[in-house]
Amino acid sequence: MFPLWLLLFFPLALFAASSIQAAPAWPAKVLAVPPHFSGELSLDGFAEAAVGETNETTLSDMLGTRSGNFKPIAGHDFNMGFVQQSGWMRFAIRLADGRDAAQETLLLSLLPNFTDILNVFVAVDRPGLTAENFIRFDMGDHEPLPPYSLTGLDNIIPLTISSGDTLLVYVRAANIDSTLNLSARIFSPNDYDARSTVGPLVVGLWFGGMAILVIIQIVFFCLDRREFYLLLGLNIFGTILIYFGGLGLSRIFLFPAGGVGNDLFIGITDWLGLTAGALSIASVLDLRSRYPRLNHVFLLAALIGLLGVFFVLIGHNKLYTPIAGITIVVIATAAFLVTAIDFRAAKEIEGGLKLAAFALLWIGLFLTLGQRHGVIPLPNWVAQSYGLVSIVHFVLLTGSLAVRLRKAESAGRAADRRAVEAATAARKWASELVVERTAELVEARRMAELALQSELDAQAHQVRFMEVISHEYRTPLAIIRSNIESVRFTLPSNDDDNRARLERAAQGITRLVEVVEINLARSRMQGVSFKPRMERLSVSGLIDATLEHARDLLQGAKIRDEVSASARDAEIVGDNDMLILALINLLENAAKFSPSDRSVQLSVARNEDTVVVSVRDWGIGIPDEELELVKERATRGSNAAHIEGTGMGLSLVSRITAAHDGCFTLENAAGRGAVASIFLPSA
Repeated sequence: MFPLWLLLFFPLALFAASSIQAAPAWPAKVLAVPPHFSGELSLDGFAEAAVGETNETTLSDMLGTRSGNFKPIAGHDFNMGFVQQSGWMRFAIRLADGRDAAQETLLLSLLPNFTDILNVFVAVDRPGLTAENFIRFDMGDHEPLPPYSLTGLDNIIPLTISSGDTLLVYVRAANIDSTLNLSARIFSPNDYDARSTVGPLVVGLWFGGMAILVIIQIVFFCLDRREFYLLLGLNIFGTILIYFGGLGLSRIFLFPAGGVGNDLFIGITDWLGLTAGALSIASVLDLRSRYPRLNHVFLLAALIGLLGVFFVLIGHNKLYTPIAGITIVVIATAAFLVTAIDFRAAKEIEGGLKLAAFALLWIGLFLTLGQRHGVIPLPNWVAQSYGLVSIVHFVLLTGSLAVRLRKAESAGRAADRRAVEAATAARKWASELVVERTAELVEARRMAELALQSELDAQAHQVRFMEVISHEYRTPLAIIRSNIESVRFTLPSNDDDNRARLERAAQGITRLVEVVEINLARSRMQGVSFKPRMERLSVSGLIDATLEHARDLLQGAKIRDEVSASARDAEIVGDNDMLILALINLLENAAKFSPSDRSVQLSVARNEDTVVVSVRDWGIGIPDEELELVKERATRGSNAAHIEGTGMGLSLVSRITAAHDGCFTLENAAGRGAVASIFLPSA
């Protein structure tokens, strides 16, 4: 009996067989080389591309199970961005009918030149073709420069085609740590000779122009010491290094043996170019002072560039590079917006040039990054043309800086001219003023001389008055003292009360004489007689005489003296009366400002070749900002208004110390009070 399930299966099998069509055999489209061909033969519409599963996918795989992965492409290049797989391209080519020559050689050009792995497989089409029938050409910057290479700026493969044959070409490309792009073009040898001449010439002109721009920045820096000239020069130099690697020059001159050296050079220069670009743009646009927060973004971009160098060195550039694309777009967009805002605020030539420069930079970077990362399906020449964009950008930017420099120079000249005019007017006015002021000064000098003479006369009269007072006081005081002594002798020996009264009277007479003598000495030294009589003095004798006078003058004051052994044996050269007067002034001041229950301390010490005499009080001290001011004549501390005084004492001490080549200092003591110190050179 016939199985019923076969009746169900038969229609399904029929439908499946009708729906399955055999894949068309490749090559379905073959590019025909026309007779008398010259120039470039377009591959558009004749090339197919595929993606290998890994970088290690072989030609056998692409001829066999993965042959169906190939898909037609509209142009002659593909752009895969950052992938871990290899990229494949294939096309077929033959000689068109009606040709005179039986054989012709064409040149296959493959770009970009920094592709790591580039293998070309060529074979004549015939049945049963396998991978072993293909001729293999190994190129790429991981391989040594091939002997058949016509130029280091391009990957060139010669294709020899015989009449009646169809030449099959497979191209395998892979990049280990960067974007994967491939562009294939076919040229006639004669046309490529011209291109190989013009190409290096254009490249040389580009490098020469960029070098000139670097020199211009150095010249600008010499004329105007601004850091952005050096940073812009560094940015231009970084761009030169980037194209030195991208165009294949680094592979020719630095890494002809292949390897990863060229990859490291290209990766490092790209990241350092980002750092230099971010710093130079931030400096040229003066973001530090105008937009501090935006300046931090540019500094972060510079840091990202430095970190990129690290990722290149450890072999993970491919993982880190997407950050670079975002960073470059952000800083380029920010620079474009800033220049647009500046130009809108002030429509000047400098702002217009900057706006044009950064607008062109933004467009060029956007298209180049989109092409290299595989985001925008653009041909390979778009990324190559960025070299022209970059040099125009730097020319416009240099022009804007030249305009700024010219404006600064013009402003400087105008300022100089105004300064000369102002100086001329000032000189004329000064000449007139000199004549006027000279007459005034002559009159003022005459008045000052009269005033000085009057002051000297007054001081002389004051001294004379004190001398007369001293003389007039001495005679009656001497009579009183003589009578006191006579009365003392007549008193009984047991009359202690009257003898005590006579003793107090004698002390009063002595104090009155001391007061008159001290004031007479002060009057002389503050007048015209300030001339020290130098002699060798004993420090101990000076201190003893000072204490004797001070105890007579300052009745009731408590004075405690401390003289070190080394100071007591020391000697100084000076005027005995002047030094005694200076020390008495200090003791009198200290006693005046100290409470009655505290002792004034007189200390004497020797420090190597210097004798230091210090007087410490327990008073209200001196404001810190007035410690030097109170040494001037007729000047008192602002906190001493409630205590009587003329402000002459400390100024006299300062003058006496200076006349003895010494030093007089004042300082507030720890806790309370002040310390006045006289430093005198020892003999």
